[in-house]
Amino acid sequence: MSVSTEDYVAISDGLGRYCWMLDNADEDGWIGLWREDGTLLGLGPQPIVGREALRRVSQKFGEYAGRRRHLACNLFCDYGESRSVIDAKFYNFVSHWGDTGGEASLFAICEATFVREDGMWLISRNMLSLLGMPKQQ
Repeated sequence: MSVSTEDYVAISDGLGRYCWMLDNADEDGWIGLWREDGTLLGLGPQPIVGREALRRVSQKFGEYAGRRRHLACNLFCDYGESRSVIDAKFYNFVSHWGDTGGEASLFAICEATFVREDGMWLISRNMLSLLGMPKQQ
């Protein structure tokens, strides 16, 4: 079932924050978008589970602050098992901006689950299917 306009805007806003916070090394802000037991899959062979483990992801991306940019696009959302769960699908395009200009770094197909807690939509799970791997820069 398609989500309400209000919920769609909230998820879209959350994904914008996800990108901006990760790209600008706002570690606490990015971690705050996840549930305590949030799970990120697809970056490596093992799931990354929980805010402390996710913090290490944020720290790694923080090394590229100001040079790496995420763009979440083509978002569509449906309610999951209740109106407190949203299943979202979107693309995440990552580019790297260095001394020689910009270049594509990574493209991921993302399937995320958001859960409403205390009036906020938090990421419960984000499954990435990577179509390109980041270059070591």
